[in-house]
Amino acid sequence: MDALKKAMLLGLGVISLTKEKAEEAVDDLIKRGEGEVSREERFKMVDRLLKEAEKQEEELTGRISETVQKAITKIGLATKKDLEDISKRLEEIEKRIS
Repeated sequence: MDALKKAMLLGLGVISLTKEKAEEAVDDLIKRGEGEVSREERFKMVDRLLKEAEKQEEELTGRISETVQKAITKIGLATKKDLEDISKRLEEIEKRIS
């Protein structure tokens, strides 16, 4: 099954994998030479593939978020937290003035 996993990950682009695409890919691999696979095995293969896709998506999202944060810091843009802090300070100043 390791070969199956590698083929699926390389051939499908796991980030955009839907259940239907996973089922189609597993069925295609079964037709190409994996032989007879029980319904339960097919379900497990699809499930593993979808879990791997979800893991890959989470990892990519984390890397993208980290890269964006570094870019924001590097160019000196204010973050949401920075703006919230400024807003709180302005509210405090307004209260003092009133």
